[in-house]
Amino acid sequence: MKKNLVKVLTLALAAATVAGMSAMPVFAANTVTDTWTVTAGASSGTITVQGVKEAGVTVTAYQIVKGVYSEGKLNDYALCDATNAKIADVMKPTADEVTTIANNINADVTNLKGVTMTKSGDDYVANVELGLYIVLVTGADATVYNPALVAVNAEAPINGSVDMKAYFTDSAYVKSSETGFNKDIVGSSKPTETAVSTASKNSEGDTVAFGDKVYFKIDSMTIPSYSQDYTAVQYTIEDTLENGSFSGINNIKVKVGGAEVAAGDTTYTLYYNGAKVNPGTAGSSGSAATSFKVEFADSYIRANGKKQVEITYDSVFTDKAGINYAENKNTATLTYSNDPTDATKTKTLRDTTYHYTFGIDADIDAEDNTPDGEQKNKDRETFELNKVTDALKTGESFEEFREDGKVTKRSPHKLQGAKFGLYTDKEMTVARITPECDEDGYVTSDDNGHITFTGLDEGIYYMKETVAPATYSLNDKNTYKIVIAADLDAEGVMTAYSITTYLSTDGGKTYDEANPVGSARYTNVGYTIDKNTDDVTNKLSDYTAITPVEIVNTKLAGLPSTGGVGTIAITVGAGIGMAGFLTLYIVNKKKKDDKAE
Repeated sequence: MKKNLVKVLTLALAAATVAGMSAMPVFAANTVTDTWTVTAGASSGTITVQGVKEAGVTVTAYQIVKGVYSEGKLNDYALCDATNAKIADVMKPTADEVTTIANNINADVTNLKGVTMTKSGDDYVANVELGLYIVLVTGADATVYNPALVAVNAEAPINGSVDMKAYFTDSAYVKSSETGFNKDIVGSSKPTETAVSTASKNSEGDTVAFGDKVYFKIDSMTIPSYSQDYTAVQYTIEDTLENGSFSGINNIKVKVGGAEVAAGDTTYTLYYNGAKVNPGTAGSSGSAATSFKVEFADSYIRANGKKQVEITYDSVFTDKAGINYAENKNTATLTYSNDPTDATKTKTLRDTTYHYTFGIDADIDAEDNTPDGEQKNKDRETFELNKVTDALKTGESFEEFREDGKVTKRSPHKLQGAKFGLYTDKEMTVARITPECDEDGYVTSDDNGHITFTGLDEGIYYMKETVAPATYSLNDKNTYKIVIAADLDAEGVMTAYSITTYLSTDGGKTYDEANPVGSARYTNVGYTIDKNTDDVTNKLSDYTAITPVEIVNTKLAGLPSTGGVGTIAITVGAGIGMAGFLTLYIVNKKKKDDKAE
């Protein structure tokens, strides 16, 4: 009754619908050897297991069906353990039978002989005698491996092989499954149609303005196939918008297998800021939530193995965000089960996006640790624009001083009280309102002469003085074109940004593009990313060689001092004139009165 176990394997796989199994340990009670000793007179061959790419795993082949020999000839097949590794028909193993055998190996209640397979290049190999084997992969991290069947045959070819990542033609059976994970920025929209466009953004990092709406996508996820060995399975996606820099989780959509799926008891539970959202409610949190969690139900995970998952949503960038080199990060995580022996054991994948916004005459907010640990640049103020009564003269320079822990720069001719408007169009009709603006939309130069605007995206802006300080003239012919540009690397981290200013002396009709009146570039010469939190620590180059813009106001000419000769002469002359006019008026009136009498 000589039979070919190739047929056994084919029928077994066609019948199997066993979902994935991962990281099942090998127990000592199951006899496992490093080298298989072939029974005298038995046929032998080689098992080759492919598709196991992770380092540190163990691949073990357990013999569940063996050959029965008589006088050196194969007569039949028999179960190696007819009690705890039972198959009713060795020609047609069922999915439930395969799962039960794997469970019993896991529970240490089988009497099976196994061999630890040897890594050979990209494969695992073992020389064994004829039979049907169940292959288990233990110690896997990211990949969920199912049990696989492989036969060493009595007819040529004797050798058997199995690809742990392959699909089988006539079955839903797949031997391994793994999930990826990725979070991307897919775009942003501005508060107005005329807002500044930008060029340096990528899917991992972008530059934005206060009030921008940013769109996110979390994808590259595949629900693993889980077998019945898993008493409970988890597949959960969480996303946290850091430090209040974003407001609201809006228009959230969850797709599985390309179709949108609503939250519910049989699909997934949605949480905002840790609080459960009732199924059927809108997919937006308003302005309240800064985090969400999508927790798929156990039964839904098992029923949707190998399907792709995608989550999209949008959120509004707020004025609570850090500026310049402060990386406002958003971190998403995927947590999923990867060990059937311990329902609490999971694997977590993480991806972070970074978001930057800019300030003129504002804190640099970048860490550059000194030997004593002080973050010396964290509160350092930049000085691109300076309102002054006069330009720096030969021998003069900006004075540096420390106040309330901040290092700043000021001109000896600093001027407070001038008002400026910032605009997004060359005609200067569309104002860019920032938190520093007054009710009329203007920013006033401070006591250091600085003109501060924060929450700006990179791009082109236009500025003009609208109100001069008291006793100073307004030069409304001088306007300024300000260009903010940034460099972000593939990780989404900002490596440099610059602020360049050009002058127009004809009310904004033309700008001298060849000769900027102000320039500043801040370069990140080296940064590190914390592998546990994705926090960025920046290191900036020295930025003392910056050319600030000096916006000069001329003091109005005053009247001569009281008591001066000119003033007295004018006053006396005016008094004499008024007295003469009054005398003439009285005389004429008296004459008219006399005639009337």
